[in-house]
Amino acid sequence: MTENTTRPTDVPVADFLATIPDRRRVEAHTLIELMREVSGHEPVLWGPSIIGFGSEHYRYDSGREGHQPRISFSPRKASITLYFSEGFDHYGAELARLGKHRTSVSCLYVTKLDDINLDVLRNMLEASWRGAHEPLAKPTTVDEYVAQVPSAARPQFDALRSLVRGLLPEAEEVLSYGIVGYRTDARRAKVFISGFKDHVTIYPVPPDDDLQSRLAPHIHGKGSIWFALDEPLPGDLIRDTVVALAGQG
Repeated sequence: MTENTTRPTDVPVADFLATIPDRRRVEAHTLIELMREVSGHEPVLWGPSIIGFGSEHYRYDSGREGHQPRISFSPRKASITLYFSEGFDHYGAELARLGKHRTSVSCLYVTKLDDINLDVLRNMLEASWRGAHEPLAKPTTVDEYVAQVPSAARPQFDALRSLVRGLLPEAEEVLSYGIVGYRTDARRAKVFISGFKDHVTIYPVPPDDDLQSRLAPHIHGKGSIWFALDEPLPGDLIRDTVVALAGQG
């Protein structure tokens, strides 16, 4: 949070709400009721303009520590800001269904509540209240893995997944080695893909020397092919890579 919110204040939330525009006040009451139901706590004003529910301790790597509300929002003039201290890496599926919004590291900005799906927001708040910043459970299905792909990578991951499925229409999509694999025979998957916060990946690197030369700018480590999120996927190169991997004995 950008404000000094290390301590709750004694200012009644109703007094603060009386100072904001009517439309924001109505939206604030909607969010207060939603967060009250999720948390079981009453709203408290933290700092000059953040309405929070519950409290949790935080400690940064720098050694700085303090307390903050577990879930909270601020009904600002330009947009409503909802705070998710854990960030949004684990909310890819929800953000895709939420509606019109934007995010920063730990803030979700909504211009109007009418622009978003409140049921989806409730799911996000419930996860945040439970502690979505805790390590996620290891996925056991493809759908669970896809749901855990960081939101920043979902468009590129979905595009890569679509490319591979189009190239291998008969392949079985499976969870293998904790990532998504494509099995073209009964023995094992031969092509694998994954998504991270700053890139998407194909595994492994094909043994073909000419193809390895073309892939060289994208090869990281011993056997992974990285594609940055801020560049278009090289469709022809991916096609040749997937075909080469699928054709291996």
